[in-house]
Amino acid sequence: MNIGFVAAEVAPYSKAGGLADVAGSLPQAISAYVSEVHVFTPLYGVIDAQKHNIVMSGIVGTVRLGEFDVPYSVDQINASKNGVKIWFIKSEKYFSRNGIYTEANGEGYEDNNQRFIFFQLVMLDLLIREKFKINVLHCNDHHTGLLPSLIKAVGLKIRTVFTIHNFLYQGHFSNVDRQLLPEGLYPFLTKTQWDNYSALLEGVDHADIVNTVSPGYAQELLDGNDLDEHSLSRIRSASKRFSGIINGIDMETWNPSSDSYTPFHFSIDSLAGKAENKQALLKMTGLDSDINAPVLGSISRLVENKGFLLILEVLDEFVAQGAKFIFLGSGDPGIAKQLQSASQKHPGRIAFDNGYNEPLAHLIESGCDMFLMPSRFEPCGLNQLYSLRYGTIPIVNKTGGLGDTVQNWKLNSGTGFVFEPYSAEMLRDALARALTTFKNKKEWATLVRSAMLQNYSWDQSAKKYIELYQS
Repeated sequence: MNIGFVAAEVAPYSKAGGLADVAGSLPQAISAYVSEVHVFTPLYGVIDAQKHNIVMSGIVGTVRLGEFDVPYSVDQINASKNGVKIWFIKSEKYFSRNGIYTEANGEGYEDNNQRFIFFQLVMLDLLIREKFKINVLHCNDHHTGLLPSLIKAVGLKIRTVFTIHNFLYQGHFSNVDRQLLPEGLYPFLTKTQWDNYSALLEGVDHADIVNTVSPGYAQELLDGNDLDEHSLSRIRSASKRFSGIINGIDMETWNPSSDSYTPFHFSIDSLAGKAENKQALLKMTGLDSDINAPVLGSISRLVENKGFLLILEVLDEFVAQGAKFIFLGSGDPGIAKQLQSASQKHPGRIAFDNGYNEPLAHLIESGCDMFLMPSRFEPCGLNQLYSLRYGTIPIVNKTGGLGDTVQNWKLNSGTGFVFEPYSAEMLRDALARALTTFKNKKEWATLVRSAMLQNYSWDQSAKKYIELYQS
């Protein structure tokens, strides 16, 4: 098989969220099982073409966007990695900007619908012109949700897989945006209850196979959790071709025995380096140097859905019990302000870094005792997987991928502390159980070992995707 993998962002070239990590790693893992893998993504202005050895491919073309003909060209990485060829769609008009989806002030570009409709029409043009031989086109999230419809509309003999990474972001577009598309696509499109269109739901309707990034999240969508009736109806209509596959992690980048960002290395058989990383972390963040006190870390976007209202409600009482907390992330200014106030109220007990810092993220994962991730919902989640690998025990709400990957510690079995339902009271209970277990050093060592024995490599996920492609 020859696989085409289409995504709006691909690490390490462009990244705004977890989609980039998947698009950067999954094709590499898939490549061991298929003839060729081609990855397609826009060439944004933020991508350093010289650094990544991106060169012209010689492929050029023009697509009709409404009443206008818009030119494009295709660049490529000069050398493929593991047989994966990466292609960049180049457009001065739509992609030569300093953001992927947003302006510098965080506001989304007003023409985002137009930009990604253009991206998909370019992909269709390349396939029609047979510039690439593709058997299965793997589309990801709403930015590529129209491709299954477009492929059917023109009669191409290409099968499609559509992966939902987060159902919240649907790529709604209006009748005005629809007129940018070929008229032959109109009969395939279905209006939502708000008299517009959802690019994500179009992918659900028309892809040969639909999946999302964990079995738990797939079931939550089919159960209708937080979905309107229209969306639920369309998801359920795809139930026979709908499944969930857990994301994997980059086992080289996130490896406690060789992590280039951490000063000390360790493994399941030799944990001394974890304690030394804990000391280094306390020093770096200005927390009290008592290494025997439990340290809990959080690396997250600062948004309500990540559980911060619950955390802020219980924070003071667990600081009073001797716990220390480190928060790393950016987002909602209100949440950031409360975390900053908490760190000033409890100097030496709470540290807050407003932003993103890759070395600090790795040190938090390697040096903390526990990882706090009480998300209200989480399609898959990656940090709990990093935490398991580093023996940093996750504390999570039982939702989506968190419920699939973390087993509640009970009777000397499990990998973390899981609570439900979603409430401050239940988070308080999970934290209390975690701190009680931490005091029992023998039991805690057994728990850490159990966590580190888990395997969430991309190879496990790749094999399941290969089964989808073969089906």
